Amino acid sequence: TIVTELSSGAFGRIILASLRATQELFIIKRVPYVNPDKKKQADDEVALLKLAQSKYTVRLIEQFVDRIDLCIVMEYCTGGNLRQFIDKMKTWSSRDRKIRTYRFVFQILTALDHLHSLGIIHRDMKPENVFVDKDGNAKTGDYGLAQKLQDKTYLRAAGTRIYAPPEAHRQNKMTTASDIYSVGVIALEMLTARHPFEGKTIDETINNIVKGKMWPLPDYINKDFQQMIMDMLDL
Repeated sequence: TIVTELSSGAFGRIILASLRATQELFIIKRVPYVNPDKKKQADDEVALLKLAQSKYTVRLIEQFVDRIDLCIVMEYCTGGNLRQFIDKMKTWSSRDRKIRTYRFVFQILTALDHLHSLGIIHRDMKPENVFVDKDGNAKTGDYGLAQKLQDKTYLRAAGTRIYAPPEAHRQNKMTTASDIYSVGVIALEMLTARHPFEGKTIDETINNIVKGKMWPLPDYINKDFQQMIMDMLDL
């Protein structure tokens, strides 16, 4: 039973649905499946999602074709996405923000470690693509832009520009380190409720990213974690 449509766009539609027998909620992503290009794109996403499966990845349940769409059925993470969670964290104490950030960063990096071990780059790590499950765990999702390196050392840049590293803007390229960079940005956003390179406009933010011009780190972040973040951001 369809509960509601959560979003729609060129990528397809995201629907929240429930199982009649148990009322269990799950997500159905409907993607166009009408011509060879669209079919390959959809099949590639499912193939990568299957490879990506790990403890801290959004769980793939099944997939099937319904008329002109491929339907990808996935677990529903009741805590919403990390963007919504960061908004809630704004009212938390710095101690509580730190505890949750350390936990989430560990879980996101664990999911990426599995992905990278298979030679896959996510290419669109951002708060909107990390989800919080019923047990309060962070699960990485949305593999629509993920790609395998194959025999290459880097891929063409993709994804959301303000979470992409300097090399994506300068040279239009991404490596596994690009995903790690994005997690560093997300971690600081969780801790401070502000993008670490935030400018008055998107262009200014991107300019700050390219130049490595970052807001000062708050004192309540311990030195070891500060150093880890700086290493992730390659600063």
